[in-house]
Amino acid sequence: MYLQMPLRKPKHVDLIYWHMQIKGAGMSDLANRLKQSFKDKDYRHGYVDEFLNSSIATQIKVLREKHEWSQKELAKHAHMKQPRISLMENVNYSSWSINVLRKLAEAFDLTLCVSFESFGKRLADIERFSREALERPSFKEDPVFAEREEGDIAAAAKAFPETQEDLAGGKPMLRVVRGPSAEAAQSKVKPQIEDSWLRKRKMRDNGIERGLLGVA
Repeated sequence: MYLQMPLRKPKHVDLIYWHMQIKGAGMSDLANRLKQSFKDKDYRHGYVDEFLNSSIATQIKVLREKHEWSQKELAKHAHMKQPRISLMENVNYSSWSINVLRKLAEAFDLTLCVSFESFGKRLADIERFSREALERPSFKEDPVFAEREEGDIAAAAKAFPETQEDLAGGKPMLRVVRGPSAEAAQSKVKPQIEDSWLRKRKMRDNGIERGLLGVA
């Protein structure tokens, strides 16, 4: 389902949205119309500027609702006032600040991406504009890092196969901590295992040397 955007645009732009929303035109129909309209430089820049404002405002609301937060709760996470959140969720808001967007990104546990794009890319964004297209998984829900946690455990078991025997015998030597701190925790545990192994090897070598020298 596509989101509707009550945009404050020049009259000719409003007519396109009227056609799309009220007359039932499809998004591909809108894209075809925009391809022609974008030949006018002032038109295309005015259109994408308003679309940018509307998409940012809408995404803030979509992400807030995904977290099941009220505007007041989002304001608390972002260290802002509730009226500021309400203002930024207005599709006609245009006074964006990179620092403010960074705060919102941190509140949602996301990364902020600001880039220059071609009009072809922007046209594709307009065509697929929907709630699903605006939703993003927070760090804890990010499948990339969820897969990495499983990979960390498998890699640790492969790197230290002797720990599998210890675990089977009820003597865990390697603690694998799930979550963002897994790699840091393993980096501290690994030297301890290596030191233990080196001590055992040194004791074994000393025993062999003492035997060769005839020392009891």
